Amino acid sequence: MVPSTLVQLLLCASALEVLLIALRLQGDLRYRIPEAIGLLLLASAIYFTSVYLILRPKSTAKSRSDRRLPLVILGAAIVFRLTVWPMAPALSDDVFRYRWEGMLQAHGGNPYQTTPDQEEWTHLRDETFPRVGSKDVRSGYGPLLELMERWTYQVVSTAVENPTRQAFWYKAPSALFDLGIIAALWLLLAAHGLPAARVLIYAWSPLPLIEFWGNGHNDAAAVFFVVLALTLAARRKWTLSFAALSLAACAKIWPLLLFPIFIGWKGGRPQRWFQWLALLPIAGLLAWPYWSNIERNVRHMSGFVGGWRNNDSLYGLLLWLTGDQYPAKYAAFAIIIGTAAVITLRRWPLERASLAAIAVMLMFSANCHPWYLTWMIPLLAFSPVPALLLWTALAPLAYRVVIAWALLAEWEGSTDWRWLIYGPVYALLAGTWLISRKRRRAAVRSSG
Repeated sequence: MVPSTLVQLLLCASALEVLLIALRLQGDLRYRIPEAIGLLLLASAIYFTSVYLILRPKSTAKSRSDRRLPLVILGAAIVFRLTVWPMAPALSDDVFRYRWEGMLQAHGGNPYQTTPDQEEWTHLRDETFPRVGSKDVRSGYGPLLELMERWTYQVVSTAVENPTRQAFWYKAPSALFDLGIIAALWLLLAAHGLPAARVLIYAWSPLPLIEFWGNGHNDAAAVFFVVLALTLAARRKWTLSFAALSLAACAKIWPLLLFPIFIGWKGGRPQRWFQWLALLPIAGLLAWPYWSNIERNVRHMSGFVGGWRNNDSLYGLLLWLTGDQYPAKYAAFAIIIGTAAVITLRRWPLERASLAAIAVMLMFSANCHPWYLTWMIPLLAFSPVPALLLWTALAPLAYRVVIAWALLAEWEGSTDWRWLIYGPVYALLAGTWLISRKRRRAAVRSSG
């Protein structure tokens, strides 16, 4: 007798928890990268099995309708997060940069005009300074994140004296926003009449666990507000939806790409031509404390799409075709913006359109760190594209760069190793597209 879906998911949850405990017991992951990658790939395999269980055909519809199923999924998700939480940020040094920027603001500095290596701020250097990244670069985060960094420093510096422990507690905002993503996704699924069990696609994914609860990346804030914007849009609360999307853009710049999709296009004109103006007062209010010339910051941030390279894929093809960084950058921008425009004109559902725009942006950008893939994962609950799920599963292979970084302080941002990730992903993407096209042709012939 085949066990019920509930029992099978409990077995998967147990296996995933064992792997997370093993990962935690590795100690400082900077010096255990092969072990960390191996454990995370095994965790991804368990995750894939779990996703299959909640998406498999109608033969298991009765099991999937079990009201206990979503509660088990949520309970396991909380246990996974509590297991990972005590781990020191090891696969990324970003929390040390967050703390430095918060400390700088507490001492009267402007992160948009100051770099960590400036001599006038040497008195802020302490035991964590060697792990503060991009010491010659001004901040590229949005004003909402800068305010969060300031508030977080005010809290943790009062409660904790040790600088390293203070940096550890910079994981807390990301962890809280991650829980908010789960809650907002639950409501969004309900608004579309989809099974609550699909929240597993985000809640059990190893990537948010490691990146938000382990490494503390601040991307959780932007992702939360994007999912909240989609939830409000599903309820036709468009002004509030654009307010949430504006907060996302004030955290990270990339959600601006979604504005045309949310505005929509019908009958040769935009559908919601004034609600998006919520962006202006929200951005102005949040940016006011930092008001200054950010031309240099914007030029640096454009390097995300075309500039320095980290784990890129199709951007490398553009660079090879053009032979120069700047034409490659302009081509990448054109493809990304053009994709958003086409999707808007075709009037795809918001969740599907947002997923497509984000996926294309990451495919053609010069930078694609593993934590960037968390931008897509909540949307995969609506369009579980196998190739994109595989991308999130293979993302831990990109941690290979941490080996040289931790031992030699050398960053190998773009090597042939990345094709161990992208080769299978693009092969599966092409294969599923060809199969889908063949089935559509067969359906047309049979109906004819």
